[in-house]
Amino acid sequence: MTYDQDWDRRLNPFRYNEDGSLTDAAKRQNVTMELNSAEGNGGGGAGSGGRQTSVHTATLTKAAKAVEELRGDTDKVDQHALSATDVASSGLHGWQTDDGLFRMHRRWAGEAVHLSTMLSEAYMKLHNTSVSYEQTDHAEKSRMDALDGGRS
Repeated sequence: MTYDQDWDRRLNPFRYNEDGSLTDAAKRQNVTMELNSAEGNGGGGAGSGGRQTSVHTATLTKAAKAVEELRGDTDKVDQHALSATDVASSGLHGWQTDDGLFRMHRRWAGEAVHLSTMLSEAYMKLHNTSVSYEQTDHAEKSRMDALDGGRS
């Protein structure tokens, strides 16, 4: 059983018989879904149904900018919290609570770095996807222009 099949079985147990095979209704649904995605009117290739995918790069860019701003704001808040914890820890030097506060400080710092890294990765993925689509669109437009707009 593939990962996708296992995942489907866990999420949709009603689609499967006790022996693990698809129910008749599930088989009919799969065939219907395949037919809906096969070549339809418009003559676009198999699976496209004659439609084109539309990606709004401005939306990707806006989302990337929002994630980058969130990361910056989060980093500022984390630094403020870590500084306050440092001050409290130095004020408790010699007390038993100092050790606990120090361990909490290290944990918080580790989690803050992890969150910042995740946000940076999300930003880069959004940004790179947007750039990739823009470059592909530009290359395709250039190719079409070279063919006189496809009217050869």
